[in-house]
Amino acid sequence: MNNYNQSEKLDCTKTTPLFKKNSLASRIASIVLAGAAYSTFMVTNAYAQEQQDNEQQSQSQNDNASSEDTVLEEVLVTGIRQSYTSALDRKREAGTMMDSLVAEDISEFPDKNIGEALQRISGIQLNRDMGEGTSVSVRGVESGLVRVELNGVTAMGMGGSRSVDFRDMASELVKSIDVYKGSEARLTEGGVGGTIQINTRKPNEFEENFLSINGEAQYNSMIDEVMPKYNLTGVYKASDRLGFLVNITGSDVHTMLHGLRNTNWQKYHDVDGVASKTSVDQLYADYSTQQECMDAGLDSASETACLEQWHEYSPSTPRYSIWGREENRLSANVEMQYAVTDNLSFDLSYTDGEREKLATDRNFQVEVGSAFDIDSAVVDANKNVTQFVTNGMNAAGTPIGATIRNRTLNFDWNQERKVMRAGFDYVNDNLAIDGYIARSTTFEDIDSRDTQTAQNNVGGIVVTQVNDLPEIDFTDAYIINQDDVEDTFNTFNYNDGTQYTSLDRFKYAPSQSEASENIAKFDVTYSPEQSFFTAYRTGFIATDQDFANNAWGYNLMQTVGNPYTVDGETRIWTQDDHEAVLLGNRFATDKFFRDYNPGVDIIESYMAVDTEPYLAALLERSGFSSAEAARGNLQPIDSRYDINVQTQSAYVQADFETDVGSMVLRGNFGVRVARTQTESEGFTRIRVLVEQTDEDGNPIYGPNGEDLAGVEDPDDPRAFEGRQTVEEDFVDVLPSLNLTLEMIEGLEAYLGVAKVMARPQINDLNINADCTLRDYPLARDQMIPNTCTAGNPDLDPYRATQGEVALTWYPNESSILSGAYFVKDITSYIFGAETQQDVDFFNDGTLWDVRQQVNKEGITTKGFEFQASTFFDFLPEPFNNTGAKANYTYITADNVDDFNPLTGEQMPLRGQSENSYNLEAFYEDDTWSLKLAYNYRDEFYSRVFDGLPVFVDASGYIDGKITYTYDENLKFYVDARNLGKEVKLETSGVGRTNDLQWSGRMFSAGFTYRM
Repeated sequence: MNNYNQSEKLDCTKTTPLFKKNSLASRIASIVLAGAAYSTFMVTNAYAQEQQDNEQQSQSQNDNASSEDTVLEEVLVTGIRQSYTSALDRKREAGTMMDSLVAEDISEFPDKNIGEALQRISGIQLNRDMGEGTSVSVRGVESGLVRVELNGVTAMGMGGSRSVDFRDMASELVKSIDVYKGSEARLTEGGVGGTIQINTRKPNEFEENFLSINGEAQYNSMIDEVMPKYNLTGVYKASDRLGFLVNITGSDVHTMLHGLRNTNWQKYHDVDGVASKTSVDQLYADYSTQQECMDAGLDSASETACLEQWHEYSPSTPRYSIWGREENRLSANVEMQYAVTDNLSFDLSYTDGEREKLATDRNFQVEVGSAFDIDSAVVDANKNVTQFVTNGMNAAGTPIGATIRNRTLNFDWNQERKVMRAGFDYVNDNLAIDGYIARSTTFEDIDSRDTQTAQNNVGGIVVTQVNDLPEIDFTDAYIINQDDVEDTFNTFNYNDGTQYTSLDRFKYAPSQSEASENIAKFDVTYSPEQSFFTAYRTGFIATDQDFANNAWGYNLMQTVGNPYTVDGETRIWTQDDHEAVLLGNRFATDKFFRDYNPGVDIIESYMAVDTEPYLAALLERSGFSSAEAARGNLQPIDSRYDINVQTQSAYVQADFETDVGSMVLRGNFGVRVARTQTESEGFTRIRVLVEQTDEDGNPIYGPNGEDLAGVEDPDDPRAFEGRQTVEEDFVDVLPSLNLTLEMIEGLEAYLGVAKVMARPQINDLNINADCTLRDYPLARDQMIPNTCTAGNPDLDPYRATQGEVALTWYPNESSILSGAYFVKDITSYIFGAETQQDVDFFNDGTLWDVRQQVNKEGITTKGFEFQASTFFDFLPEPFNNTGAKANYTYITADNVDDFNPLTGEQMPLRGQSENSYNLEAFYEDDTWSLKLAYNYRDEFYSRVFDGLPVFVDASGYIDGKITYTYDENLKFYVDARNLGKEVKLETSGVGRTNDLQWSGRMFSAGFTYRM
């Protein structure tokens, strides 16, 4: 049993939406634009006045420069101002287009979640799961193509993905984050979207021993419990040269999602009977009437596809969902740093992050499909079925209804991330040498237990789309008597466990994956004196990455009245068996949408399957021991695979600076050469179908003398079942050029061009293949091809050529006004599975039609960014302690080889919002600090589900934080996330909502004590 079953009510409630988020976003956008314009105007005036004052005071400042510098070195500036100013310093000093985030103080990053902090940077768009920030895309390029480094070491994704979930990393570990949108030869390849470098603190950055203790209580509005979080940061200085640092962060994080879903929309019937098509299938666009489809002599599948052009869309599975995560997170970083001399130092570090989750997904679903009454169904102007009753007929004329499924999935879900690093730095007047060896690993184990019970053929349920969400009315529900359509007397109560006689099921599907990367890196920088060239750089990096996965499976299904076998004995699953398994092993779920108003009638709760006691009872009642379903007694499934990727890359780069009249030109150019070798081992099955023959080997024909379909011959020498290995090798040459022209002090123009690449996702390189070879007369006569469904170890990397121009003005050390235009020509991109014809897949001369992921080319992304930030020092007190930050990004993509299955129109790049922006306002004095932040992103195209495109609706999140500084050692704070009660909404077109998810608001209060 979990901690989420507080409610026992089983009635219904009607609610109304609070506000429309697009209206809120428009208002905030107006504030953003007005605020940015006002800030720019005021900073310009203040800058002019400051320049005049500086001229009057310059001589006095020069006279006292020496003593002033000494004082400044002793001052430790912390807080929002220091964070923003340091970030701008890092941006100015970068050799390419880059933005930074810097911790406001030790163990105090601007946001609790690294991903949610990154969304404040222009060009970055955040993905969310159950309300928390997870991964990010950079300038519209998906998260798997963004390289993430932790102290220079690759941060690996879970499950063979290169996409990093930032929930795995505690923000308290972070000193700064640099987001490289441009490229230099010295940057390790792997970021087509960009490179994110996460930097932690070093012990010798501290002059003396240090201790910081943080305690926090967190509260999610969906869950009636307080969740603790703590951080301990300690530094021990054994001497001026030897230091040790320990940073530990632990937390209990319980999240919850309440979902109201249609799941997806499919075309089952022509309900309105009008002549116009619902959508056009390009293969049958020339057929203007349904009669033409039926008279054309098409085969059965083609005729159905042709007729479906007139079918309306209806929701396939309206359902309620409550998904919960009870999670323990622990992150630790231990580091030693030793300065052998003033020039040479060594460091040794170990970072460990663990997430132990108990995930419970409860789903109460009405599986309708085609089982609804056509005559009473209602269709709207967008060709959507918006109301129906679950009384249908199958092709044989038998009455059918919906399947009501009560399903609970329970996961023990453990994730581990470890990084071990040993490095050195040598610096003298002209020479800098640094290097490290490291090992980065990830491990994931998902112990998935799926328990469900169901009742088939339930009629009388009315499903109505209200505010584009499903309203499910069970008032007249009954179990259909398929022998008597008029019999409606067997009423159905969705909380009566005795009526779920169609299925009792336990499906066990544990899986495990692990990845590792060994790294050796070495860099040399030589800085000549009084030269056009300010630095010569060279270096290399070599990596060896392994990925392996495994999975197991067990499935037990029982239906009242059906036979099953135990130890050779045939038994019948009875009503008593069903009731003994289900009735005592349920619980009342939480109240649906307890603090959010979806605007439709909803059931308040239902009796959900309680996984652990249910599956124990199901195994026992079926006559099986629990050991039969234990993972250790199951055989691994065939789809496991092992992949090795080895890389070697080297670069040369020159930095330069020179005067161009009264202006200063600086920049760098270089080239990087990267080699990649892959080895993929996986499971391959080749089935051979041959002509049917009798005992004497003579062909068997149909009743009219026609050829018959082939039959499998497992003894054919061409048949194969086993593991195979495929090796690939490729080289990329990646030049880059970056130029910055400082036209006047503080005003810079930038130009950058580069070639970049990112290797395929690890799990996309698997070889696993399931193939059918057809060697029989009918296949040859009808030209039925040999077919394979497979992975693709031959995938080329993602490759792109990118360029950018920018104009940036720094009015003072804490202000910026910048605009940039960027374009990225992606010459090699990996798309979802497609069928390629006549492929010599096994390099043996046999041709196959292979369905697998493929490389495509020609995508061009482009857009522009604006950002502005300042502190309003020129205002009277207390407003001189305020400041603001705003940015806006516009992105589009051309030539995307992805098309809307409804209209045939070209789709946008997946995961890319056209518009996104941020607004931050803050106040800070010696005692109080206040910050309010808003992040908005447009609708974006997410995926294709059951043939329809799925879009995630536009969203805007408001977060805030208040900090009170009691003295130099102690401070208190409160913060809140999602103050505007934003939801995640997925649609498949106008009026077709797939999914509404509400994950609540998060509040926290805490303290930090330092000594």
